[in-house]
Amino acid sequence: MAWNTAMTALIGMGAAGVLLADGERQRVDWIRAMRRCLLRMNGLIRYERPALTEMLRRIDLRATKQERELTRLLHASAERMENSANPQLTMIFMGESARLAGYSVLSEEDRSSFEAVLGELGRTGLAEQIRLIDSADERLRAREEALAREAGRRAQLIRTLGLAGGAAAFLLLV
Repeated sequence: MAWNTAMTALIGMGAAGVLLADGERQRVDWIRAMRRCLLRMNGLIRYERPALTEMLRRIDLRATKQERELTRLLHASAERMENSANPQLTMIFMGESARLAGYSVLSEEDRSSFEAVLGELGRTGLAEQIRLIDSADERLRAREEALAREAGRRAQLIRTLGLAGGAAAFLLLV
């Protein structure tokens, strides 16, 4: 009986470490999805100049889970904007993203550049919007690089601590 409990503790703590480490990688994946979205917005604004809600609907990123979720968030935001008397994209997007558990892995610093662009879309001239998108993309690129470096080290540490904690629980229970 103690053997089963000890094995369960070892496996459980090791799995918890792996799951926590996966959250670190998801942050990088979300930032990459945001950068791809900004690139698509840049192209739409620069060459096609659609209305804001039409632009949000035309963003259709599907390569990763995060890109699919971000696409869904933007489409839902466009729909809510059309049905709102006083549409403010940033507030609508934040309301939609609060319902999505995956988006919550991002820190305020991770989200701020992307959400700041959403607040300015449709409010300024085309050249200003493109400048804002390029600036936000540069900040997100720097953030992505920093997180990718940190995520690898932290993920390994978290996995190691999970396995070590599981091994310690195993030894205590045997």
